[in-house]
Amino acid sequence: MKKNIGWILAALMMLVAALSGCSRSSEEQAPDEITLSESWDFSGGFYPIETLVVNTNFGPEFYMSNFYETLVNYRNGEIVPGLAESWDISDDGKVYTFHLRQNVKFSDGTPFDAEAVKRNLEVIPINLGKYNGYFGTVSTRFEQIVVVDANTVEVHLTAPYYGGLKDFSLLNPMAMVSPNAFHEDGSVKDTLKTVTLGTGPYMYRGDRDGNIYTFVRNPHYWGEPPEVERFHVKVIPDNHARLLAFRNGEVDLLVGTRQISFDGFNEMKAAGYGALVSEGEANYTRFLAFDVSKAPFDDLNVRLAVSYAIDKMSIVQNIFAGIETKADSMLDPALPYCDVQLVPRIYDRQQAIALLENAGWVDADGDGVREKDGVMLKGEILYIKGDPMIDDLILVLAAQLKEIGMEMKGNGMEKMAFHAEYAKGVAITLYQTYGNPWDPHTTISNMKPDLKNDYPAAQALALVKNGNDIIQRLNVTTDEKEIRKTYHFVLSEIHDKATLLPISYTRELALHNTDKIKGYTFYAGQPSHFNVAGIKLK
Repeated sequence: MKKNIGWILAALMMLVAALSGCSRSSEEQAPDEITLSESWDFSGGFYPIETLVVNTNFGPEFYMSNFYETLVNYRNGEIVPGLAESWDISDDGKVYTFHLRQNVKFSDGTPFDAEAVKRNLEVIPINLGKYNGYFGTVSTRFEQIVVVDANTVEVHLTAPYYGGLKDFSLLNPMAMVSPNAFHEDGSVKDTLKTVTLGTGPYMYRGDRDGNIYTFVRNPHYWGEPPEVERFHVKVIPDNHARLLAFRNGEVDLLVGTRQISFDGFNEMKAAGYGALVSEGEANYTRFLAFDVSKAPFDDLNVRLAVSYAIDKMSIVQNIFAGIETKADSMLDPALPYCDVQLVPRIYDRQQAIALLENAGWVDADGDGVREKDGVMLKGEILYIKGDPMIDDLILVLAAQLKEIGMEMKGNGMEKMAFHAEYAKGVAITLYQTYGNPWDPHTTISNMKPDLKNDYPAAQALALVKNGNDIIQRLNVTTDEKEIRKTYHFVLSEIHDKATLLPISYTRELALHNTDKIKGYTFYAGQPSHFNVAGIKLK
């Protein structure tokens, strides 16, 4: 008994020490600084162009808007000024003239001017390499960047592109970086491994203590100083541990469904924490992509059977807590050009079974799995692992398909392995569109059947003989009627041929500590990103 009491006393002493440590940390932290959390570290550095070659994790991506800015911004469905106060587009759509904001400096003190813009735009194709065009089409059209004067720059394109302005709003790859970040050949210096060199409200100077990174206000920032003086990012790989840290007051703000489960969100909301859901256009669309080049999904009846077998309403209610909404079209109708009227397919298990039987898939031996010509109706659903909510979604999808005699098992992979695997052709891939601000333009552009960098999106028009030509014509037209006509065809084709199966339109979530934070505004361009300048302190 004495031995047990000793263990109990020791445990209590450790608990008190831990709590007192947390208390000291909270007291030492100034009222104008906050703590965030991230699953990945920032070892890949802070260059805003993110590809599988440049960086093997997504950690820095969700913070780039705090350090870097673009010539124009996408806000509430409109293009608004950014580092360019105004712009003109030639009648033929091939020359963009940007009139730059004056008296702006990068965080290293270098002036932001037309020469800096020219340098940034010219190195994009160099640093994107084979991924040029993957994050927006306009960078593949650069013909010449002309410095008119210190505050005016012209971008000459080889051909017009209807989504050009929206592409210029993309942090990846259009963020402006100090010219001092580049070697003479345009490649990125290692400097950006340990500092940020942008014009945004915050900067990183290499201040790291173990797994905690500290960021401070940019003294050269041209805009209104944000309320938060400095912020810390603590690396916590596990979402459950992160939520516990938030509950304990060690973390002040969580942003995004990648950090917050829907159950956790509702639990914290009920407990009185600040709880917000992004509004407006969907952040992105979750969808299933079928490999339509081979059996069984080269058969329309099989693809339609899956469409009827997936109970989307049950998924959005039970996995996404009613926050996400059922998707009946590949792209949110609220997006530009996407208000196409389609007849939704309602969950109907018997209809799914009938389609399979009409296609010759039967369960002859009663083992619960259908077969045809000696081939079992089975395969895998490829997805990126690491998100417990997505793990749950995969289990539900597999269970719903098993009810119609189709055995599909989840195959979760790390990001790099996932991208390598889907390029080989996989029965079903669980994926998502690029999201705002890349949707709809970039997602549609990457639906060219011969595009190998985005195999799931390329399935959209894979059954259309002139699919490549359709997208190529779209990407050089300036005729609004032709653009709308093409969108109507593409979205209808996806729906009618069931090459892609949209599941839900996403929203982003945010939770904040109400003792320190009065309010939070999502980053309008990409609500999944942390917007520290959008924090209002008490």
